[in-house]
Amino acid sequence: MNSSIILAFDVGGTQIKAAAVSGGTIIGSSVAHYESQSELAADEIIHNFARIVRDVIAKVEHDNQPISGLGMAFPGPFDYENGISLIRGLGKFDSLYGLPFGKLLEEALRSDATVQERLAPEFRITFENDASLFGLGEAVYGEAQGADRVVCLTIGTGLGSCFLEHGRLVKQRADVPENGWLYEVPYRNGIADDYISKRGIIQLALEVGLDLRGRDVRELANSAIAEDPGARQLFELFGQRMALILSPTLSVFVPDKIILGGQISKSGFLFAHTFQEGLALQGLRTQVLISQDTLTSTFMGIYDYVKRT
Repeated sequence: MNSSIILAFDVGGTQIKAAAVSGGTIIGSSVAHYESQSELAADEIIHNFARIVRDVIAKVEHDNQPISGLGMAFPGPFDYENGISLIRGLGKFDSLYGLPFGKLLEEALRSDATVQERLAPEFRITFENDASLFGLGEAVYGEAQGADRVVCLTIGTGLGSCFLEHGRLVKQRADVPENGWLYEVPYRNGIADDYISKRGIIQLALEVGLDLRGRDVRELANSAIAEDPGARQLFELFGQRMALILSPTLSVFVPDKIILGGQISKSGFLFAHTFQEGLALQGLRTQVLISQDTLTSTFMGIYDYVKRT
């Protein structure tokens, strides 16, 4: 499979970020963003994915390497092993609910003569959680290289997570939450996802009496970077709160490193230190690092995952 190309899709409700990867290198000319069109009927969504596959293949048509796999970081809930979407009532991909999406997409691709001629005999479509694939990329190619135990967190509209040991995902073990997911960890009258997310930062800003005046998380981060004391304190408190919420679970696994990714990680330097210090106060001494590029790590994690499966 080293002499073949793997297509990598990072799928969101609004955008699909796609690339072709060969020999452990992302082919720069193939990287592009596309509309997900996730509100459409199932056959139209499948047609859109097939169109994106054709477009990415066209960008590497000068390369005669076969396409050996398509890997997707797909939002949940999703039956990743069987390629079945279980998303419902979220305003995205609802029409795919319960359908064998992977099988239907592969049939659509194989019925396209232009695509079919590029597919290797072993071509297959694989799915996995986006946070897990980000973590694999970090473990094999990024900040987590060489670490025995790693927890990767993606922070954006919600909290994504994965646990890795020696570069392998750990999902079902006594020292790891089910599936490696931390978003359901209880806190106050809710769960971690309510507090370690964009809306969690906004809620914390309201709790400390910060005047938002229509500011979103990005604008708050910009204010903090500009040394606004209230905004700076907000992100420091956010890191401390992360430690309070996650330390009981993380202390069972005892990671050597924790890697921050996702949209909020771009502001990670504002709270990573207080997160690390807060964990230390709770008895967990670990290193908190920020991903250099969440998307690149996700693409590389997809590549590694498809090669392994």
